Amino acid sequence: MNTSRQFSVYTTPLAKQHLQGLLEDKNPLTYQKHMYVLGELLSQNIISQIDNKDGVLLISTAEDADYLQLGVQDELKKANFNTKMAVFWNNHYQPSYGSSVAPIVHKYLEPNYHTAKTVIIVKSVISGSCVVRTNLLELFDTIKEATKIFIVSPVMHINSQDTLKAEFPNDIANKFEFIYFAIDAQKDKQTGEVIPGIGGQIYGLLGLTDQPARTGYIPKTIQKRMGLTIN
Repeated sequence: MNTSRQFSVYTTPLAKQHLQGLLEDKNPLTYQKHMYVLGELLSQNIISQIDNKDGVLLISTAEDADYLQLGVQDELKKANFNTKMAVFWNNHYQPSYGSSVAPIVHKYLEPNYHTAKTVIIVKSVISGSCVVRTNLLELFDTIKEATKIFIVSPVMHINSQDTLKAEFPNDIANKFEFIYFAIDAQKDKQTGEVIPGIGGQIYGLLGLTDQPARTGYIPKTIQKRMGLTIN
């Protein structure tokens, strides 16, 4: 087990086991399972903090939709929460100047998503604020009316909470509740990846060839909700 990590009050021995699995298991099918279970475990800590089971908006990136997000979603479903989905295809890259950017190339917004009073945004690792900020701003009219906004991830960089909160006015940032298992303090100087993070770039580890925004990949959970033939 990596000893430089800090763990949250939510981190059980089972959560630590699956976090370590992200670092050790490079088989995509096994890695996907770790992400799914971590989503379930994270969700169990959210459920006890939501009073109203109606009107929950679950936000994720396309690469997280079938595994981490689905684990969160399935646990909410077991507890009879009424959830809507918003999924974004972010083209995340580092320009030659300034900070990284993650413009939205495609999006899936489930009907009546905007009526949600609880927002849950999930991401496999939060190294800064770029992707989460972009996706929350895309739904600004919804988040400003939300009563609670959960920022959910297995692993976060030590500075990411303050960085993200600084991007929003206080009346919104004060609604943020961070649910995570591990905090890491280091980043790779060249790639910007959190160390040890989640074992590297998420795309190949999940069996994807590249960012879904660049390949047109449609997550199976979205295909199912749209009534499409699942590939």
